[in-house]
Amino acid sequence: MIKKETQIEVLLHGDPFGFSCEVLGVEDMRYNSYSEVFTVSFEEIYEYTSAHGLLQSDSFTKDFSSEGFHYYKEDGKWHTFFKERGYIFDEKSFNEDESGRKYIVRTLLKMRGTGLF
Repeated sequence: MIKKETQIEVLLHGDPFGFSCEVLGVEDMRYNSYSEVFTVSFEEIYEYTSAHGLLQSDSFTKDFSSEGFHYYKEDGKWHTFFKERGYIFDEKSFNEDESGRKYIVRTLLKMRGTGLF
């Protein structure tokens, strides 16, 4: 069984597809399920981020030039947004740390494309 910490790090910041193929010894996931590799729950992932913190995304302000999902904490608030082709959209700010972290964790997990959460 794969350590929970490893599963969580791969789901949040790694390559679930490549990791799963390697663990299962398959070339693709068409005939397999990510649930065969990843056994952690959303609650366990969230608890892990509560204890270890969230890695900051590459951006610390809205002026960052990279595309994708961005999040940063400023003045005690979490700020999130997506940037594509120079346009910023779906901006959110969270006054409560917990609601901000939960949104960020859910978004990161959805973006991995595993369909687990």
